[in-house]
Amino acid sequence: MKIILLEKIEKLGQLGDVVNVKNGYARNFLLPKAKALRATDDNLKYFESKSVEIRKKNDKEMASAAKLSESINNKTFIVIRQAGENGQLFGSVTTRDIANMLSDDGVPEITRNQVSLVEPIKALGIVDVRIDLHPEVSVIIKLNIARTSEEADMQEKGPLNNLDKENTEIDSVVDVFEEGVEINIDDSQDVDLNTEHTPDVDADITEDEANKKEE
Repeated sequence: MKIILLEKIEKLGQLGDVVNVKNGYARNFLLPKAKALRATDDNLKYFESKSVEIRKKNDKEMASAAKLSESINNKTFIVIRQAGENGQLFGSVTTRDIANMLSDDGVPEITRNQVSLVEPIKALGIVDVRIDLHPEVSVIIKLNIARTSEEADMQEKGPLNNLDKENTEIDSVVDVFEEGVEINIDDSQDVDLNTEHTPDVDADITEDEANKKEE
């Protein structure tokens, strides 16, 4: 199906581009979500007449998203969930859960479709999640998924503490090598490296020669 894009679509095109897509993709997603129009003669004329207005609206929404991104990019959100001793959640954290959490935290108008997850989160830990605030503005937030707020605090500080400990141990080893080890050699053990070593003649006597001497 040939369509007119009403916004930038990743791997498809920019606002105003006319592209061909599979019918199912257009009917089930792009058209219902108002992300595109069928590229009919009437719609092409309509887009041309409204293109300036459409682009201004897009620019305004993009500027708003960019401003919002400044306040939440790389921000950590704590998510409390029940989990077993092995860290597996009793359930999962889904795109809908994340969208609701952001809304509860005061982030406006975030839907599950704007949350990018390969699959639901099913274990404790700190996870990076991409949020598409606008087709041209994305941010990364961190979800600290824990059973309690105390555990969340430990998860956030733990890796840094471990890293500091490792760096301290490495620095200690480096200091030892830099200081060196003083080796004292007794005068009686001095070796003249310029003197050629002469092998002990007796030590080189063969077994046959030894037998002859005894005779």
